[in-house]
Formats: sequence, C-alpha cells, structure tokens
Amino acid sequence: MKRFCPFLSGSLLVWLVVLSLGLGPAGDRETAAQETPPAAAAEPAEPKPAGEQIAPPGTADGAPAPRIPTIPIDESGNRRVWDPDHVDDFSLVDQNGKTVTRQDLLGRPWVVSFIFTRCVEQCPAMCARIRGLIKDLDVEKTKYPYDARFVTITVDAEHDTPQNMKGFAQIYSPDNEWLFLTGTKDEISRLIREGFKVPFWRQKDAPPGMEFAHDMHLIHVDKEGKVLGWYDGRVDEEFKDLKLVLQGRRETPEENKPAVKGTALPGAGTPTTAPPLAGGTVPAWVERLPTTNAGLNGLSTLLLLGGLIAIKGRNVPLHKRLMVTAFLVSIAFLVTYLTYHFALQHYTGSSSKRFAGTGTPLIVYRTILFSHIILAAVVPILASITLYRGFREQWIAHRRIAKVTFPIWLYVSVTGVIIYWMLYLGPWGDPRLG
Repeated sequence: MKRFCPFLSGSLLVWLVVLSLGLGPAGDRETAAQETPPAAAAEPAEPKPAGEQIAPPGTADGAPAPRIPTIPIDESGNRRVWDPDHVDDFSLVDQNGKTVTRQDLLGRPWVVSFIFTRCVEQCPAMCARIRGLIKDLDVEKTKYPYDARFVTITVDAEHDTPQNMKGFAQIYSPDNEWLFLTGTKDEISRLIREGFKVPFWRQKDAPPGMEFAHDMHLIHVDKEGKVLGWYDGRVDEEFKDLKLVLQGRRETPEENKPAVKGTALPGAGTPTTAPPLAGGTVPAWVERLPTTNAGLNGLSTLLLLGGLIAIKGRNVPLHKRLMVTAFLVSIAFLVTYLTYHFALQHYTGSSSKRFAGTGTPLIVYRTILFSHIILAAVVPILASITLYRGFREQWIAHRRIAKVTFPIWLYVSVTGVIIYWMLYLGPWGDPRLG
C-alpha cells in the first residue's frame, strides 16, 4: 500500500482541482444576479393595472412557487378576494385567424394557459407537458370520457401574430383542436390581468427568449365560464390532479380552488407575498453542488475507463492507481450528493428537484434515476471488496467480482452525468433549484 501513497496525494490534488472547477456555473449565476437585480426586470413603460398584485420577480418562469392565489389590492391598499364567478368577455384571434370570444367557449369546460412563442425555457416545456396530458386523456377517453378543450393565450401580443401562433401551434397540436389565441396588446393585458388575475410583465434588457415573465398556472374553467381551479404547470402532481378532475374521477382539490367570494383573509392591509423558504434563500454553495456532483461522476467515468485500458494492456501498477483514485472520487461524490439533498431539504422543503419533462422523457428519466439510485447504493460495497482482493493479490477472486463491480460502477458514473444533463441542461432542464 505504501508504494501507492505518493500517487494518492497527487490524485487527491487532481480531485480538488476538478471539484473547484465544478463550482463555477453557480458563481457566474450569482454574479449575473448581482449585475441585474430583479427589481430592474419590470419595464416602467408598461404600468400595471390599478389594484393588481403581481408575484415577486423570480417566481414566474422558474422554480415552482407555493400555491398562493394572486390576491389583488384595492385602491385603499387592502387585500380583497378576486371574483371567481366568471371570466370577463373577450374577443381574440386563434392560430387560423378565426375570432374566438368567451361566448364561443361556453358550453364546454376549458383549460387556459399562458405562453409567448419566443420563450426558450418554460413555455415550450409546459406546452409539451400539456400535449402529454391531452394524449393521456385521449388514450383513456373510452373509459374516462372528458369534454374539455385547451386554450393557450400569448402574453406577447405585439410579436405573436396569428401566423406566429400557428407555427408554434403546429408543433404541439397539428389537428388544431388546441386553441392558441392572440389579440391586441390592450385586450390581452386586460383579459389576462383583470379577467384571469394572472401576473405578467415585460423584462427590460432581457436576453432573447426571455422577454416576458409570467405565471405558469393552468386555469380550469367550467362550461359556464366560472373558474374552478388552477394548477401549477411545472409540477407533475398538479397535472395528475387536473387529469383526474377533467375525467370526473375526483373533485377539484381544496388547495387548487380559488378563494370563495367574500372570504375574510388574515393580514388585511398588507400586500400578499410568497413566504420565505424554510431556511432562508438557497446559498450559492448549494447551487454549485449539482455541477460538482456531475464533475465527480464524469471524472470517475474517465478513471474507470483508464483502469480498464491499463489492465487490458497488462499494466497492473497503473491499473491499481487508477482504480483506487476512482474509488476515492466516488466516495467524494457520495458525500457531496448526500450533502446536496440534505441542504435542499433544509432550504426549500424538498429534498430533490422535479423533472420538467412528461410522457416518454419522464419515463426514461425515472428509469435511469431509479436504477442509478439502487445501484449506487451497492457500488461502495462491491468496490471495497474488489479493491481488497486486489491488494491481497487474490487474483482469481478479484477478477471474478471485478466482472460484476466494473459495469455497475461505470453505469452509475455515466448515468449520474446523464441525470444532471436532463435536470439542468437538456430540453427539459432548468438551471434553477426547485
């Protein structure tokens, strides 16, 4: 064992360098946040309607916020419950240039969502989730019939012409059953802000694809135009609840219902804001840990492959050094992985980040995740036994268990990187925690 000590010191130095490199992205995000404070995001040239209370910056198009209804503020500064009895009259245009009014939608329940076609993050992800919901409803229609239609309204009336909406709609609803509506800037603003009581605003100096921030809820309206409930478009459980409600298999959950008209609210006279996280804001070091974990998994993968090449070339000393280093890196990953999930539970109330995909991507993600978690639990045990038999020069027993340990160990390392990509960087990814 002594002959390996100099190398172990060098290996630990390599590991520390990689670990420090993994800390970069969150630091960049933190710097960017300091350079562009949330308070500067709203464009003063587009004033909010009198009496409107919008959600705090950062809750729209981002991590799911607690389900607290948007409660308007009257002229005296007192909180009042918005009227859930009906949706205001409107006249918009669908993706085919046809006029659609409130009267046209009466007679069937409908589910309303809000997007803008230039969006590069949450809007496409939410539309993909809605498309998955529609497919699920259609598949089960013979057993659980439903009569709801889906309506999506743009918050970017100046850019989203019927032609632009049609191109966007064809991606998710080639059959045109799903309505994508646009209109004049004033009509859109009045309907969304005053009719649905949904906040949205233009973000000043925003990068392309992030020009607007808006609420990500889906609003369920009955056939008479009355709002029945709202559901967070970023949360799987909310989609499941909405599906059951549309199929008539359950009543609208209490937490999804609008406040009853005339209900007295606590704290009258004070603005409504989302409550702080359980332990305060998420520290920067917690935000960095997912990248660190992915870096450690990537390094472990390279070391394992190098160890395999070395032993195939009968370079036993190099093989031993690489495998010992891979073991140390994997142990470091286990420590940072557990630290991340404990910290996330403390600061956000949830120990894991939700995957935004639905349908086939969600099935793939869960399959990879569950297999990764199960196999990751046995890797330290198998690796320890394999290394022990190698150091004891029990070559036959070492080779026998190595044939089991190596593919499991390599699978866990590779899938760790894949999971990170799917959660934070891929088409369904979101760099923010939640």
